[in-house]
Formats: sequence, C-alpha cells, structure tokens
Amino acid sequence: MGLWYKGLGSGGAAAMIRAILGAACAAWALAGQPASADDLTANLTDWNVSPVNFTLAGFIGAIGADASGALYGAHQSGGIDRDGATGSLLIEPSLETVLDNAWELGFRSTILAYHDHLSGDNYGNDFFEKAYGFLQTAYGRIEIGQQDGAAYKLVLNGPTVDDPVAINDANVTFFKDPTTGRALNGIFNLRSGVFDSANDAKISYYIPHFFDIQIGISYTPNAAKGGLPWIDQGHAVADRPDNILEAGANYAGYFGQAIIRAYGGIAIAHNAAVTPGQDDLRDVGLGAEVDYSLDGGAKLSVGGGWRRSNAYTFNPDQPFTNGQTRDWRLDATYTTGPWILGVEHDDGAADGHVGLPSLKENGDEASLGYVVNSNLQLTLGWERLHFERGSGAFYDGEPEVAGDAAFLHAGFHV
Repeated sequence: MGLWYKGLGSGGAAAMIRAILGAACAAWALAGQPASADDLTANLTDWNVSPVNFTLAGFIGAIGADASGALYGAHQSGGIDRDGATGSLLIEPSLETVLDNAWELGFRSTILAYHDHLSGDNYGNDFFEKAYGFLQTAYGRIEIGQQDGAAYKLVLNGPTVDDPVAINDANVTFFKDPTTGRALNGIFNLRSGVFDSANDAKISYYIPHFFDIQIGISYTPNAAKGGLPWIDQGHAVADRPDNILEAGANYAGYFGQAIIRAYGGIAIAHNAAVTPGQDDLRDVGLGAEVDYSLDGGAKLSVGGGWRRSNAYTFNPDQPFTNGQTRDWRLDATYTTGPWILGVEHDDGAADGHVGLPSLKENGDEASLGYVVNSNLQLTLGWERLHFERGSGAFYDGEPEVAGDAAFLHAGFHV
C-alpha cells in the first residue's frame, strides 16, 4: 500500500512544516488587506540589482547570476525525517553587439558554479551548462553551440508558481536515497517537455514570429558537448543517439479576456550502435494553457502537458522497439498583484525491459509565491511524491516509497 502522508509528529521536520504552513496562511491573509500590506512591504521591495556591465572589442558585456536556495522539512518511507537546506548558483556571462545592418550578434554561457545533491540543473550538472552564439536577423534567429534544442526551448506545459521547485522538470527536490545520498527522483525525473538533445552541441533556426506562432528546428550531430557541432563525436557506447532532429512550435492568441497558448515538440534520432531490442529514438510532447483576466487585475491560469517516448525513463540512450515512457501533468495558478497561488499534479510511467524494472511516479504540490521584485521570488509550499517499481526494491526493501515535504524557496536572478 502506497505511503501518502503519515502526520506531522513532533520532531524537527514537523516543527518546520508547521512553521512554514502557518507563515503561508498568514502571508496570504495579508493579500486581502491592500493598504496595510503595501505599507509593510514598500521598503522591502523597492530595490533592484542589475548585471555587471562592461564593453569588450565593440561588444556590450554583462555578467548575471541565478541563485536558488531552499529550507525544507521532509518525511519519507522508512521512518526518515530530515530537515535541511539545498541550493545552487549559476553565473551567466554574455557578449552582444548590433551590426551595421541592424542584425544582432551575441555569445552567451551559463556556468554552474555550485550545487549539491538536491539542487542543480537538468544537464547532468555540467560545469559549463551552456555556451553558444546567436545571430538575430530579419529572417529569423540562428543559434550554434551548447544550447537547448528547439523542442525544449519553445516548451509550454502549463503554469507554475516557481519553476525550480515544480514537480515537473524539477531542479530542486527534497527526498534522498539514504544508500547513495543522492536525489530520489534521479531514477525518473518527470518532464513533459521534449529534452533529448539537452545541452549537446547543435545548430538551431527559429523563424520570425508570424501570426502568433513561433517555430524552431534543431540538428544535433552527436550526443556530445565540445562547444560546437562536429567537434566532439561523443563516447563510442552502445545505443548512443546521433543525428538528432528536433522541431518545436508554440502559439499564443488573444480571445477576449483569455489568452490561449499551445505547444508541440518532436524529436527523432538514429541509433548509432543498435543492440538487440533497441531502436531509433522517437519522442513527442504537447502542452496547452489558458490565461483568463479577472476583475481587479487578477489572473487565473489552467494548463497541462503530455509526453510519450520509446526511451526508457526519457533517457535518449535507451530507446526500445517495444514499450513506452509517458508523462502527463495538470496545473493551475491564481495571480493577484505580487502573489501567486498554485497547485500541480504530475503522473508518469515507464514500461519495463530486461534488466530494467517498470516504474511509476506521481506527485502533488501546492505552493504560494510572492514576487518581491524583478530579482527575487519567495515561495512556500508542500510537495508529495510517490514511486513504485515492478520488480526489485527501493532502499527500504519495499517496491514503493513515498515522501512529503514542506519548503521555503528563494529564487534570486540578476
């Protein structure tokens, strides 16, 4: 029988959970008293931090940063209670210039300066997460280097309160496998956006934004970094993908007080060293969202995403001739002023293969965010995750594990 929730108890984790949930209720109550809330927060929000700017060889340079930190209290199967903190730091340098013909030329990179086992990124925790050049022209945009593919860059799979701590495509999690000390969702990270080429070196083209539609295509010759395509051939391992082709498209249209958004992404790849039972890669994802403006400037957003791939747990190195990995999510947010209240449900499953167990994962999250200013957002929330496997056992000797956690997350961007 799956573990959903075992009560707060009286330990340190319980105290943190009660404190965080109590603070969330009190903070939301303030939103109903605009005058007093404005008086209390005016001095706290009236500040701004800009990137460090400089000039170099005719280029305008900037150094930004993206920091994430969370305090949490968690309980998970096996009677494990744990209070803790987790965080990461990204440094984001860039160089850009405008050419005589008004085209824009630039170079951008992202450096993962710090992370722990519960925070990081979705790129294998590479030190150089991204490094690419771009040319923005009247005829579209070209990107070359270590950058997201078109199917992921254009992703839309529903509204979120705070992207890093969302269940889908999580960059921050609160549950560990005590036998390894690593994140429990490492076995299967739910993600409804098509992500097969990750930050491998590629070339992408995005058409000009016509008629509320944006379309992009990407080509990744090898599942390798190397800075530029064709520089690094990658590791000569079995079932490695090459010649990865991706396409992505999104749409946003206005209909009265509503904005309707939609997304589609697809990826295919050749299996460069196929073994029995394996196949070429096939992956597709869809998403939709409706944003509806309410009286008083408030907004209600509802959406979701869906993905299906023949790659086990969406791992592009494991595409099979039979069986699928699936994920779907539903979410909603209500925004009023600087406050964002949201809920999320996510459900995924991976069919089993020889030596690989079938896996199921689902989760729910409720959170309340406060946008302090353009640099800082604070989010209070509660999250539940449940894992199940068709064979073998988790760290506690059982085929199912689950956990719930309360958290306070701060996201700081320059």
